[in-house]
Amino acid sequence: MGRSQTLEDEFFRLLEPEQGKLYRLALAILGSDADARDALQDAVIRAFRAYPQLRGGQAAFPTWMRRIVVNSATQILRRRLRVIPVERPEALHPDPEGPPPELQGDVWDAVRRLDDRYRAVVVLRFLEDMSLEEIGRALDIPVGTVKSRLHVALRRLREMLAGPGAEARGAGAV
Repeated sequence: MGRSQTLEDEFFRLLEPEQGKLYRLALAILGSDADARDALQDAVIRAFRAYPQLRGGQAAFPTWMRRIVVNSATQILRRRLRVIPVERPEALHPDPEGPPPELQGDVWDAVRRLDDRYRAVVVLRFLEDMSLEEIGRALDIPVGTVKSRLHVALRRLREMLAGPGAEARGAGAV
């Protein structure tokens, strides 16, 4: 067996236990099964090509792979900003299985209703437990922008979760 076959086997052996987590990360950021699958496929291709240059060995693989998925998802978000959709894709073809259990419930339903740029920072902060600096690097935005988006996102989530008429009762205040 040649060196390239060994690297290929090693890559896919390391990828297999991470695939579910990586898919859920992309789904949480993008809110669309099709986009999440696209992001994951793009990330796997990029990672496979760059795998021989991975520093830190096998222990660094999960974090490295997560960053590549975040970057792929972010590129899809940027493309979305340049396109004006007629209808949301989810409305045209709802996912019959729904989101995975860990992304279900009122809070994650509200997160999915956030604008893409706000959803991304919430997912990276609370689902992936990334620091503000890590989020800034992953999304290629300044830390101040991360803080601002997170602040706005949390305020909007509080408003959404407070229910109808909450703003009139003052529950929408920060």
